[in-house]
This record gives sequence, structure tokens and C-alpha cells, in this order.
Amino acid sequence: MKLVTERFGEIEVDQNFVFDFVEPILGYEQLNKFVLIDHNPESAFKWLQAIEDGSVAFPVSFPKLFGIDYEFVIPETEAKLLGLTNIEDLLAFNIVCIPQGQPQDATINLSAPIIMNLSSKKAIQLVLLESSYPVRHKLFNNAIQKPTNEPQGESKDKKETQQKTKTKKDNKEKDSTPVNS
Repeated sequence: MKLVTERFGEIEVDQNFVFDFVEPILGYEQLNKFVLIDHNPESAFKWLQAIEDGSVAFPVSFPKLFGIDYEFVIPETEAKLLGLTNIEDLLAFNIVCIPQGQPQDATINLSAPIIMNLSSKKAIQLVLLESSYPVRHKLFNNAIQKPTNEPQGESKDKKETQQKTKTKKDNKEKDSTPVNS
């Protein structure tokens, strides 16, 4: 089928990649059919394009591609809603926000992954209510640093960050309970 989109122009859509959102994406309750587009196969990003509104498309990706340790549990209610009975049918990814002109500030929403059943073509956005995952997790570790006026050497902020990181690490070793939502 042909689809006219704002981002990609007129494209041919393979029905095998169209998913019915049985629970909508937050803020887009009026849209329930999306297609997963692999616009650039070499890119870490894919696109989740609305079928009903050609102007709505979300960049999406997989946290693991960015070295993010990420796991969660799909509650039985949502698994049933998706008709999910086989782990091989599961596809999970997350919506990314890439500020225009500032790709280094891109974030990924870890608190509400998109879950798809490849077999049933059903999908949901699963809000992880009891998790500590952030809505805006930075994708890049700021390898591109903005210049500062501070003298060479360690800044006060850097020392505080290192101390906080060390404290978190020490606390993890004492209480290493895995997070399951």
C-alpha cells in the first residue's frame, strides 16, 4: 500500500510491517496503526510512522546499541493483550528524541518501551510504572564536550560526579537486587 508521509514523501508500505496498537502511544491516542520503517539499514535508528497521519513519525532504537544495560518484565496482562506466547515473536525498542541541530543531546525513553508481537502484529507502549528508568536517558556520553572557561584539571563538578558514581557503585555492591518491573 502507498502512504504519503511528511518525512519520507510517498512510500510503499509492506503490510507485514504494519502494527495495530491495542494500547496507544501516550499523547497519540487517536492513532493506532503504525509501520516500522528501516529508512537507512546502516543506521542505529528506525522510524515508527503513523498510518493515519503522515506527519507523525517517531525515531526509535534499541538501548543495547548504545551500551545501555536495560531489561524489564512484561506483565501477564499486557502479554495476553498482545497475544504473546513465544519470546521469538517479541520486538521491543524505545522512542528517541533528537533535538534539531543538536544530535549529541539525543535521549531515549527507557520508562515506556514499545512492545510488538511480530506474529499477531499487535503492539503497545508499555509504561513501566514501578521502575527507575528515566523518560530522557542521554544516548551519548557527551564525548563532544562544550568548551568551558575553567582552568585545566578536574573541576568541582567532575569531582562531585566521580564521588556520586563511587557511592552508587559501593551501594550496588551491598544491595544488588535486580530491577524487575
